[in-house]
Parts: sequence; structure tokens; C-alpha cells
Amino acid sequence: MSRLFDRRWRVTIGTIEFTTLDCDFSVTKTIKPEPNTCEITVYNLNREHQAELEELRPRDKKATTGIPCRIEAGYADPGPQLIWLGDLRTIETTRDGPDWVTHATSGDGERGWQNGKIHVIYGPKTPIETALRAIARELGVAPGNLSKAVQKMKIAGAAMFPTGKVFSGSASRALLDFARSADLEVSIQDGALQFVDRGKALSGESLKLSSETGLIGSPTVDNEGVMTCNVLMIPDVRVGSVVVLDAARVKGAYRIEQATWTGATSGDEWGVELKGKRH
Repeated sequence: MSRLFDRRWRVTIGTIEFTTLDCDFSVTKTIKPEPNTCEITVYNLNREHQAELEELRPRDKKATTGIPCRIEAGYADPGPQLIWLGDLRTIETTRDGPDWVTHATSGDGERGWQNGKIHVIYGPKTPIETALRAIARELGVAPGNLSKAVQKMKIAGAAMFPTGKVFSGSASRALLDFARSADLEVSIQDGALQFVDRGKALSGESLKLSSETGLIGSPTVDNEGVMTCNVLMIPDVRVGSVVVLDAARVKGAYRIEQATWTGATSGDEWGVELKGKRH
């Protein structure tokens, strides 16, 4: 815990990077397929940077990729960690008293999710991985853990289309239809596909949370079994992964189904709210 101090951040929009100007950000990620969202506010950019950002404003509403937005945040040790990578959605600079305020919004794979189209015909015994990689390309996202999902399907003997397959239309709809048929949950996380067995968690080591490792206050569990807790801006928080709580009133393993990172470089907010269900 002693190392979790001395905030660090880096906000990058396109090729323009900010590491010292005051900024606020709010990042919300869920395990659901709908694209994650982010809001960024940067204070008192100089006129040159304001003009450069205005030029980055998206103009092609049918594009599947856009100007990248990136947020890294954390502490001096171990250094800022990636908490957001998405496409610029909107950007605007206004005057608020003595300050210039630049507000940007971003979506993770949102443009490809809305606009991506796929039109292909696959013959009998085509590997499912071939189709999934084609869908990822049309969505403008990286394959992520696609290979691991396909490997599980191979073990189950269901890694190819026995009689062929036709895809025509929305790439996101094709992805959702496939995930549903394979009993998988799929989402886009930081520009890459993430597959999880329905109701299960990502493979890997669980994140241990206690007052000694970044847990703030007391977690709660509501009548529907949804756990809510707050932690410092610690690394390795991923939706779909497991956290193991060690608090006075709440103990045990929970799958993270939603995480909201909130930061204000000149204010008190600098942490993550987690929501999840018993694992």
C-alpha cells in the first residue's frame, strides 16, 4: 500500500499527449457486448493544441475505425497502466470563466460495432477461427483471446462449420449470433475481442482485495447478489476476471461485470468502482 501514492497519468488523443495539464476522466467497462464508453476533460490547452484537436473531429460517420484515444493512469510505482483505448467520438473546446475546457467522448470499438459489414460464403469444414478473424477485421478490432476460445471449441469437437456458412450483413450481429450459439459472452475491451464462457470468468490469477492491497471502505452486496466495492487506481483490474475480497462483512470470489475508473488530477477522485456477482 505504501507505493500507491504520487499520481501519474497520460492522456493521448491521436498523437497529442498530455501528462501535466489537469484533466478529469470517467471510463466505464462492462462484460456486455455493447461498446464501452469514456469521457475526458482537459483544462487549459494552448490554442495550437486546441486547433489540432479540432482537426481530429470525426467526419466520416460510416468509418469502422477512428482517431485513437488512450488513457494511462496510476501511481509513480509501478507507473501508469492502460485503462482505456478507444476511438474518438466527439470533441469540443469551450470557455468556462478563465479556463479553456476541452471535452472529448470515446467508444471502444464503437464505430466498427455500428458500421462494420461482412459478406462472405464459407464452404464445408471451414474452421470457425477463419470466420471469427474475418469478423474482427470488419469490426476494426484485434482478435484478443479468440485463439483460446477456439481451442476450447476444438476440444469439444465444434471448431468448424460442417456444412459451410454464409455471413451477410452486420458484423456485430454475426459476432453475437456466433457467441450465442457457442454459449460464450463476447465484448470489446481496449480494442480487442474478449470471449468468456457464459457465466464463467477469464482464466488467470485472481486479484486479491483487502485494505492492504487497495480496497477502500466496506464492500456491499444487494438483494440481487450484486457486489459493489471501491479500490484505488490499482493495476490488473479487468472486467470478466475474478476478485477475491477479504473484508469484514464481505469475503469470497466475485466475477467483475462492470468497472468504472474515475480520475480528477486536481481533485480527490482517483479510483475504480467494481460490480460483480459471486463466482
